[in-house]
Amino acid sequence: MGAGGAAPPVKSEDVMILIGSTILLTLLVLQAWSTPIAVDCDEEECETFEIKYDLSAGDTFSLDVIEGEIRPTIILPDGSSDFDDNQKGNWEYEAKSDGVHTFQILGLEDSSIDYSVSRGIVFDYGLYPVGALVLAFGILKRITKDVEEEALEALLED
Repeated sequence: MGAGGAAPPVKSEDVMILIGSTILLTLLVLQAWSTPIAVDCDEEECETFEIKYDLSAGDTFSLDVIEGEIRPTIILPDGSSDFDDNQKGNWEYEAKSDGVHTFQILGLEDSSIDYSVSRGIVFDYGLYPVGALVLAFGILKRITKDVEEEALEALLED
């Protein structure tokens, strides 16, 4: 250590437990974290909010209008655009092709929105088993090591 101290080596099972729990906690925070976005309107014109996602066919972009009213526009990877009616509640778009999709959201009045993307099961939930396996391996290794290290009492005869 710094200042001449000595530290015992880190046990591999402790590292595995740390890595597994970090993976699980990070995935939970990343998937659950959501911040509403405000789309403001002045008296003359309303703000346009733009979101870009690289979507694969079958991925779903969902939009929740918390308050107000919006008009979503989708610009597809081939450059064409698709307009939708004014929305006041929940709205979803399922990608039909691969590529960068641009979502332009025009606030028709002061609005607040929340959006998310749901990808295939491998992307959304594939790392949970990896984190759980690493964590379980670390815990199992620690339990078996504690059992092996128990002292045996025996009487030695000459």
